[in-house]
Amino acid sequence: MDMQTILQAVGTVGFPIVACAAMFWLNYKTGQQHREEMKQMTDAVNNNTQAIIKLTAELEGKQNG
Repeated sequence: MDMQTILQAVGTVGFPIVACAAMFWLNYKTGQQHREEMKQMTDAVNNNTQAIIKLTAELEGKQNG
C-alpha cells in the first residue's frame, strides 16, 4: 500500500477502523511467521531426539561389549 491509499482510507472510514485493520494485518502476518518458526523448531527438536536415541544406543552397546 502506498501512503495516498492509507490517507484516503483514514479520511473515508476514520482512524480507529484503519488502525484496527492495520493491527489485524500485523497480527495475522506475525502469526504466520510464528507458525513457520515453530515448525522449524519442532524439526530441530525431533532431529536432536533422534541423535540422542542413536547416541544412547551406541553407548549402551559399548558398555555391554
